[in-house]
Amino acid sequence: MLAFSLTLLLALPAIAASLPLAKADEEIGDDEGWPVEPELYRGAVWYKFETPLVTMIFPAGGKKPMFIWWYTNNSNEIYVVKFKGVFEYLTFDLPYYDRRYNADELTIQERIGERFIDPKINHLAPMMRRQIREEIMERLGLLIGLHPAYLPFSAGSWELQGPKLVVNGNTTYWSFNFTLKTVPMYSFRFAENNIQLRCRFYNSTATEIIDKNHNYTVAAGQLKFDFVVGNWKWNIDKISDFISWLQTHYPQYNIEILPHKTGLALWINMASIKLEDISEVESEIQNQYENTVETRSHMPGATIGDDYYPVTENKTETGEYETPIPLINRFRERVRVNFASNEQPIAGFLEFVPWARLLDESGATVRYVNVTASYIAAGAHLRLFLGYPYFGNYTLEHDPTIGLAYAPPIPTLIKPIMLMLLIAATIAIAAAVVAVKLRKKPINIVNVQ
Repeated sequence: MLAFSLTLLLALPAIAASLPLAKADEEIGDDEGWPVEPELYRGAVWYKFETPLVTMIFPAGGKKPMFIWWYTNNSNEIYVVKFKGVFEYLTFDLPYYDRRYNADELTIQERIGERFIDPKINHLAPMMRRQIREEIMERLGLLIGLHPAYLPFSAGSWELQGPKLVVNGNTTYWSFNFTLKTVPMYSFRFAENNIQLRCRFYNSTATEIIDKNHNYTVAAGQLKFDFVVGNWKWNIDKISDFISWLQTHYPQYNIEILPHKTGLALWINMASIKLEDISEVESEIQNQYENTVETRSHMPGATIGDDYYPVTENKTETGEYETPIPLINRFRERVRVNFASNEQPIAGFLEFVPWARLLDESGATVRYVNVTASYIAAGAHLRLFLGYPYFGNYTLEHDPTIGLAYAPPIPTLIKPIMLMLLIAATIAIAAAVVAVKLRKKPINIVNVQ
C-alpha cells in the first residue's frame, strides 16, 4: 500500500499536466458607460478606446496595423497583436502554412521537379534523364519571373480612415480601416490599395449574420477586423507558359502540373508587454522599426483549444517548423488563442472563424473556403499563421476578433493544497501499515512476567 501511494504521488504531475484545461467560453461584458468615443492618446500617436472593461489603442497615423489592449482595471498585463505581413506558400505537401514551402522561385522549381518532372523521366538512362531535367528546369527558371514569397507590411505605408460611429438599429460600433497604400518593392506594386483591415470596435453586443449557415456574435468591447485581399498576383499562375512549352516539347512524357496547389498566409505576432514599454513601441511605429514589441515581450505561453503551449523558447532558431491547429468539429464555430496570464483571471484572446468568403467584383459572396492555422513559439511571443487556399481573381475576406475573456489557468504540476493532501494521505497510509505490522509482531512468552 505504501509503495502504491508513493507511486501515485510521483505519477500525479504527469497526470495533471495531461488533463485538459478549463475552457474560457463564458464571455465577459459591461454595458455601463457605453457608448465610448475614441480619443487621441500620448501626443496623438495613438487612438484610444477606453471602456469600463477594456482599454485599446492603435496607431493614429496608420503607419502599420497593430492593436494593444488591456483590462481597464489592471494595466500590469498588456496584450499586443501585430500584423507582420503575408506569405504565398505551396500546398503540394501540407494544407497549412509551413515556411519550408514558401512559394518563392527556388522552392517552386524544386517541388515541381520532384513531384512532376522526375517521376515521368526516372525510367530514362541517367545521362539522358539529367540532360532533359536540366533543359526543363532551365526553361522553368526563364519563364516564371516571380515575386518574393513574403510581403512585409512594415515595408509599405498605410492609411487610416476613421474612426467613425455607425448605428445599425440597436447595434453601434466605431468603424475604421487600415489600407496598404504604397509598396516600394516593384514586384509587389499590385498589392497597393488591395490589402485592408476593416475594423469595428463594438459599443454593444451584436450578431453578424452573413447567411443562415454563417454567423457569429461579437461582444461589446471587442474588436472585429475583416482581413481583405483583392487582385493578388499568384506566383503559381505564372507557370502557365511553361506548361504550354512542356506539352509542346515533351508530349511523350505526359507531364501534368497542378496549377493551384498554393495559398496565402497572414502572419500575426501575439505578445505581452508592460505599460512602460509603450514609449518603445511608439518608436517602432514612427520609425518603421521591426521587432520592438517582440524584444519587449514577456509572454509565457498561450492556450489553443484545450492545450497550453509555452512560447519562451525561440523554436524558429532550433530548426522546428510550424504546428497546425486541428480544426475539428469542436472548432467549427470559432478558434480561440488565449494569452496565458498568471496575474489575473481575465486575459486577452484572438479568435477566428475557420472559414473565409470569396467575393466577386460586385461584393457578392461566390463561395466559402476553409481556413487553416499554424503556430510556433518565437521567444516570449507566438507567431500565428492563418492560411487561405488559392482564391484566383476573387477577393478574400476573413473575420478575426480580439478582446478579453476569462482566462484558462496555466497548468501547474500539482496545486499546493493537493500536494499537502497527498502527503497527509501518504503519512496516514504509512502509519496504518506500521500499526498493522506491530499488531502482528510475535511475543516472546518466556520473558513475560
